[in-house]
Amino acid sequence: MTNSFLEDANGNKSSKRLWGSIVLGIGILFSIVLFIYSLSKGAADAATALGIINMFLISGGGLLGIGVFEKGIQSKEKK
Repeated sequence: MTNSFLEDANGNKSSKRLWGSIVLGIGILFSIVLFIYSLSKGAADAATALGIINMFLISGGGLLGIGVFEKGIQSKEKK
């Protein structure tokens, strides 16, 4: 059984999906770390930390979202 999550619309391995998953995972990991740190000691500059975390989440989500548009474009070209 193969994992087709990292494949693009043509069936090739997609580096955008790979890096999007990695960047999104890093953003989620950083947000968990910030949450735990804020509960114990309190973040000195929470706004900057949240800005950096949002950058990771938006970038990762954008890279993963490109695949949705690729599939839509390819399905229109086939018709």
